[in-house]
Amino acid sequence: MQKNLNEWLSYLEQLHPCEIELGLTRISKVAKELDLIHFDATVITVAGTNGKGTTCAFLEEILIQAGYKVGVYSSPHIQRYTERLRINHLELSESEHCQAFAKIEAARKDTSLSYFEYVTLGCLQLLKQAQCDFILLEVGLGGRLDATNMVESDISVVTTIGIDHIDWLGDDRDKIGFEKAGVFRAHKPAICGELNPPQSLKDYAEKISADIIYANQDFCFEVEENSWSWTGKKTITGLSHTLMPMQNASTALAVIEALNLNIADSLIRDSLQQAKLAGRLQKIETDDQFDIYLDVAHNPQSAQYLAEQIKQLSADKDSNCRVFAIVGMLEDKDITGTFAQINNQLDDCSLISLDCYRGASSETLLKHYQASKNRQCNVNCFGNVESAYKSVINKVSSSDIIVVFGSFYTVSDFLTFSQG
Repeated sequence: MQKNLNEWLSYLEQLHPCEIELGLTRISKVAKELDLIHFDATVITVAGTNGKGTTCAFLEEILIQAGYKVGVYSSPHIQRYTERLRINHLELSESEHCQAFAKIEAARKDTSLSYFEYVTLGCLQLLKQAQCDFILLEVGLGGRLDATNMVESDISVVTTIGIDHIDWLGDDRDKIGFEKAGVFRAHKPAICGELNPPQSLKDYAEKISADIIYANQDFCFEVEENSWSWTGKKTITGLSHTLMPMQNASTALAVIEALNLNIADSLIRDSLQQAKLAGRLQKIETDDQFDIYLDVAHNPQSAQYLAEQIKQLSADKDSNCRVFAIVGMLEDKDITGTFAQINNQLDDCSLISLDCYRGASSETLLKHYQASKNRQCNVNCFGNVESAYKSVINKVSSSDIIVVFGSFYTVSDFLTFSQG
């Protein structure tokens, strides 16, 4: 009997004893059986603590508008499993994913695969069938031992390096930088978008003779009042400000330059302005006068950027603008550090419990919130995002902003109830 997608995903969750098991031995064995190591397409692998998804989104938009067929594999999804793979912006059907899983199941024999490994192989199978010109692979965790790293890439990217996933990657930037640098390939372009890369990354790039290209050394960007400019081997001016980080747009432009594609500056300007990604300062359209933004900022580095954007958005909106936050996070994140980066921009904070694996309770969030050192605001605890939102909307006015942030689960839960 054929399985539907939900049945397949339930099966994958029970197949392997560990949710995460880093290492390439098992997945590479199955990938070789299915010829999923080498692709005819140009493969770009993107690693980093933050900014992977937005860098891929900028690249995707530029390459599609330039007339290429582009496949993107990313994780995790927000609402639908099928979000993890898109070909020229379009998700594939559930039945196509099921067919890919059936091929993986037949090929793996007695090899045990984790959920992420199985999913990665399934999406790679579909990418191989799609015959893309470019494939963008977003690394799931780290780089060196992540399932995506068994694919031979043509260009590798590290966007940013911050402290996250310390149980898997280490507790300092030097250890984490080494893990991220594991996506670099000998004698091939390696783009480093991190403005202050740790020595471990530099040493690894030199050791394998990667053709390393550094932000602020080989390319840079300059922000002006109404636009910004980018300089690599050439300069592109008149770029529009975006809600997604310009640092990631700059990194994407370094990749485009390394590809040696003849793409007009006007097309690049249009593409960067139109690029978007769910859950990254995503504005929700409602009938209400107040604005709602969703963001998956869940560590200090991403919270710092979100705070900067909130400050600008509230200043642009109204001198009386208040910011109401609804926050849910996983318990293994640097929750105190995240709050410390964003507290000063918040006037009201609703903490919610997440009903998922590793989900933190609202009471746990409250302890971390109180431990953070910056300005404290009005704070309340709720059982879920829906109850928090129903409380918040009784307090906001048309000049205010609501920002829902933290885990992907938080954004997913908000979208599920608000669209239901």
